[in-house]
Amino acid sequence: MVLVMSGKRSKITIPPELEAEMTAAVRAFVEVLLLRIESLEEEVAELKRRLEMNPQNSSLPPSSEHPHAKTTEPKPKSKRKRGGQKGHKKHQRTLVPPSQVTETIPLKPEHCRRCGKTLEGNDPESLRHQVFDLPEIKPIITEYQRHRLRCPCCNISTTAALPDGVPQGQTGPRLAAFTTLLIAYFRQSKRRTALFLEALCNIPCSAALTVKLQNQVTQAARRKPLACD
Repeated sequence: MVLVMSGKRSKITIPPELEAEMTAAVRAFVEVLLLRIESLEEEVAELKRRLEMNPQNSSLPPSSEHPHAKTTEPKPKSKRKRGGQKGHKKHQRTLVPPSQVTETIPLKPEHCRRCGKTLEGNDPESLRHQVFDLPEIKPIITEYQRHRLRCPCCNISTTAALPDGVPQGQTGPRLAAFTTLLIAYFRQSKRRTALFLEALCNIPCSAALTVKLQNQVTQAARRKPLACD
């Protein structure tokens, strides 16, 4: 088959030497296929034309353009190099005051970098380099040993009660609130929340427990409305 260009669309014709070998039925079938191909090409060309239409090159109203559509006007290429420009103010994390530093390690050079002589003294304006990191996360586990004593008079045993505010379960209020925060605010699933508590906080947890804690915190918040300033 030969492609004969006609304007912007291509027309497909059967070569004479191939047409001579075709039977009437085959030629009719091929012609139907060629007509279908030309029809599909016209449909594709029309779809492309519609996709390229916008309020800038057609009579479409501006409201028809997608709000995040990119403008077709090319922006002038900047002659500046990538990265920070000369004279640009350096942006870096602000140093925290010494009172908030967990550990301070003074570093002093022992020898002169030129002649090798031993150096002594202190630098009143030493260069401060602060490194932020996470501490090793270990759960705070409080064990309450409830003694059960027997009365010498009536022979009745009495078990010490838990102090006020101590939950009956094994989850403290801060852990319950943190679990609910992961689920409700940070949109984490119950399974991911349990995995986070086990892998990062070293706290045994399951998806079912996260649901239980979330329900407890929700009920407590409904009973005690948050104070508004």
